[in-house]
Amino acid sequence: MLIRLDDPSLCEDLCAHFERSGFVAEIAGKTTVHVSRFGALDPDREREEIELHLRVWRAADPERGAEVV
Repeated sequence: MLIRLDDPSLCEDLCAHFERSGFVAEIAGKTTVHVSRFGALDPDREREEIELHLRVWRAADPERGAEVV
């Protein structure tokens, strides 16, 4: 799943956040991070988990602009 950030300097921080929680995350472009969950039960569940963890990351600083694309 791709996540687009408003600020490219946040890509590494977002990757680290997901990796700490057992996801695979890699920078996929200047402002894009690809996140996946190895062993996810199904694509819908994987999406829900990624969106939940993205909300947690944004809650630490609500000014962070990020969206699932």
